[in-house]
Amino acid sequence: MSSGSIASRYAKGLFEFCQENNELESIYPIIRHLLEILSKESKLHEVLEDITLTPDEKISLIERVSGNTFLPKTLKQFIALIIKKNRTDILFNVFLIFRRIYLNSKNILDVELLMADELTPPALEKIKAKVANTLNSACEIDVKVKPELIAGYTLIVNGKVFDSSIKGQLSSVKKNLLEKKFDNR
Repeated sequence: MSSGSIASRYAKGLFEFCQENNELESIYPIIRHLLEILSKESKLHEVLEDITLTPDEKISLIERVSGNTFLPKTLKQFIALIIKKNRTDILFNVFLIFRRIYLNSKNILDVELLMADELTPPALEKIKAKVANTLNSACEIDVKVKPELIAGYTLIVNGKVFDSSIKGQLSSVKKNLLEKKFDNR
C-alpha cells in the first residue's frame, strides 16, 4: 500500500471522527496552522522522524512549535497514534488531505495567490473579496510572495492556474517564439 493511500485513510478517519464528535470547527484551524509550520520548517520533518526522540517528546515539540500550550485531546491522540505507528513521515500529507476533505465538505474553494510583492492588509482583503465574488464561492486563500514573478500575480484555484505575472507572460512569449522558429524551418 502506498504512503499516499495510507495518509488518505488516516485523514478520512480523523475527519469522520471529528465530524461525529462535532470537533471539526475547533480542530481544522489548528491543523491548518500546523500545515503552515510544517511547510515552512523542513527541519521539523527531520526532527519528528528522529528515532531517538520518544513519542511524548515529539508531541511536546509539535505543541511548542504550533504555539499551543496543549492540543485538543482528539488531535493529540491522533498525532500520538501516527507517531507510535512510526508514520511521522506521512503526517504532513495526512494534514493536507484532511484540509482538502474539510474544504470539499464545506464547498470552499482552495485558492493560492502568488504575488510578486507584499501587499498591505487592506489591499489583500480587497483582492480576497474580489476573488470570492468573481468565483461566486467561498474561498480559502493562501497568499505567498514570489519575487521571481517580477510583477503581477498567479492564481491557482483547485489546481487550475491563472497566470497574470510578468514571468508567465515572458514564458508565453518565449514559447511562441520558439514554436514559430521551428515552424519556419
